[in-house]
Amino acid sequence: MYRVVFYCPDKHIEYDGNTPYRTGVGGGITARVRMAKALSKAGHEVVSVVNCPRHERIDGVEYIPLGKARRIEGDVLIANTSGGAMDLRPLLDLETNVRLRLVWAHGTIKPTGLEEVGCDYLYAVSNFVAGVAQSDWGIRQDRIFVVYNAYEEKLFSRAEDQNPVRDPFRLVYFSHPSKGLDTAIAVLKRLRAMNPRFHLVVFGGPGLWGQEETELIQEEGLCYKGLIGQRELASELLQCSFSLQLQEREEPGALAIVDAMRAGCIIVGSPVGCYPEMVEHGRVGQLIPGDHRTDKTRDQAASTILELVKDQEVCTSLRRNAQAVIWDCDTMAHVWTGHWDWWFSGKNSEAISDEVYDSKTCLSCGGRRLLLEDGCHCVGCGKYERDLGAYS
Repeated sequence: MYRVVFYCPDKHIEYDGNTPYRTGVGGGITARVRMAKALSKAGHEVVSVVNCPRHERIDGVEYIPLGKARRIEGDVLIANTSGGAMDLRPLLDLETNVRLRLVWAHGTIKPTGLEEVGCDYLYAVSNFVAGVAQSDWGIRQDRIFVVYNAYEEKLFSRAEDQNPVRDPFRLVYFSHPSKGLDTAIAVLKRLRAMNPRFHLVVFGGPGLWGQEETELIQEEGLCYKGLIGQRELASELLQCSFSLQLQEREEPGALAIVDAMRAGCIIVGSPVGCYPEMVEHGRVGQLIPGDHRTDKTRDQAASTILELVKDQEVCTSLRRNAQAVIWDCDTMAHVWTGHWDWWFSGKNSEAISDEVYDSKTCLSCGGRRLLLEDGCHCVGCGKYERDLGAYS
């Protein structure tokens, strides 16, 4: 068992372990809550020092308000910032005594204070982010470990027990509006011109990032549902057929990807950021090349959806492959601790059994790869490679 301490100095949103289930909140916070909960469920002692309102225990995790923490002590420290000032330096004001120091990177913006805080490993939410951390932030590749964000299986399995009915013409957009809501609406209008049964439900809003909510455009076939809890969202997603994720932003590793896949929504997205590595085109989703703001790309997205609706056999195959997504919270908790076990056992020492390594070497650098529950993780360059057989 490990004593694990999450530390996040972000103050732009107040939250605790219940917040994602009561109302919608940004992906960084949701990912933090999910992993703390999953590690606790796996039997570890977990503490979260975050911008929470009070000192209390939720889902086995001890939540401590930022202002009440003076010392951090344990086996593993996970420092993380995903919004607000993006500044890790407040950690320097605390006395720390830990055996393994990690910085968990959710995006492509380098956290302020990264060098001062220091880390044994940088956990990146995709190979794409790992590449940015190496090339732009100056992180050594052998100090990077790629771990994808995860979905909560229990939310979906419980929702499936209610036998939700999937609507073949129901589209969903669930993210911050800035990522591509305008394009989602434009695609909807094109589809409705061909078939008025198409409709789009939108979850989230500026409040996901702690911003003030604004009045949104009203269109025929468009329904805004705003910020809702994760349990309700899982049920809603299981009723949708397509997840519109067309955007310019080089996506680091959004929860919307794994949540949509687990729900069986066919992702229609852009090949930017982590999408090419996480959404295999033609197998679990459809990636539409080009600037999502142009008529050409929007027309292509609408045509792709129209063709898919006409071929439910292909839709069923894409949906089945997507729902085989392996990155659930319980699996990823074991991946994290598997990496810790390797680290604490002496890494490359002779004492480590060859059983922890894959029989093949890394395709990128030729290094040895740790064989963990989600696939292979190179200890030389940090790159993650999954077994595509998991989608067959």
